[in-house]
Amino acid sequence: MIIKNLPPEVLLVIFSYLDDLSLCSAASVCTYWNRLLQTHISMETWQKFTKVRWPLFGSSRQKDWFKTYTALMDSCFCRMCLTQMSHKSTPIGEQSAWRQRRLKNELNAIRSDAPDGIDAVPLDAQCCHWQAVISGPEDSPYAGGMFFLYLQMPLTYPIDPPIVRFLTKIIHPNISRHGDVGIDAIEHNWSLALTISKVLLSIQSLLTDPYTEVCMEPLLGKMYQEDRQKFDQLARQWTWKYAMNDFLCHK
Repeated sequence: MIIKNLPPEVLLVIFSYLDDLSLCSAASVCTYWNRLLQTHISMETWQKFTKVRWPLFGSSRQKDWFKTYTALMDSCFCRMCLTQMSHKSTPIGEQSAWRQRRLKNELNAIRSDAPDGIDAVPLDAQCCHWQAVISGPEDSPYAGGMFFLYLQMPLTYPIDPPIVRFLTKIIHPNISRHGDVGIDAIEHNWSLALTISKVLLSIQSLLTDPYTEVCMEPLLGKMYQEDRQKFDQLARQWTWKYAMNDFLCHK
């Protein structure tokens, strides 16, 4: 391709118009582009990109923030969800004072007394877009993993439930290959008594005890029922590969 043979000065001008997602994609095109981007974009800039895109990634031990950013991107089910999350588009309409108070109280509760292994933060002023993180339960093949989720809170919340998707790739019968979560509390039995924390706790519990009678990934449900050892091994492999970026990128 001709564009690959352009002089570095021209390429750097082109790259200057790209956002962080596009820069990460460009770095995977070829070794030359990768070296060029790593040479001319500082680690401080990649750290900033990481903190903006992944505000709940709390590690400060990283030395190679480009590697960390790339690993987090590669761990994602869907880059479209990342784009949607970063755009923070506001739904048409106005939020009620009740919704505003409710979400403010929920956020205060999360900040002051979050359940173990659970955290969440709004990404926009109207709290329509949230990022959450769940730690894998110790008694599960997901132990040691940190799983990022994307929540969309409708303007009708808490009358209507949030839309919840895993960002981090995971092997689980009740989580689709796009990251959608099949949980009864959201799908069929939503209640005003449920909160963001309770939804996240329910999802965390689902990691320990999948529901396989009806599930989003029937083949995984069948594997869980008929060959638990094989399922656990596969789930651990994915956890190690995609949900332990803090540890792996620090090595």
